[in-house]
Amino acid sequence: MWYINMMTIDDVKIHTPLEVIRLNKLAEACKNAESNDFKALWYKKMIDLANEYGLMDYVMRKLVH
Repeated sequence: MWYINMMTIDDVKIHTPLEVIRLNKLAEACKNAESNDFKALWYKKMIDLANEYGLMDYVMRKLVH
């Protein structure tokens, strides 16, 4: 018998690395912060994490604008 392989949603999903997801969430928290103190806090945490992950180039090109 011939079986047709059906693609599921999980087959076509793009798997984003956990490090990038974390950096994106920090960038969103920084963007949504209402006071400058919290913006500075989230920005500092994002930069520290980017240095730890070695993704500083991604942060500067994609997240900081």
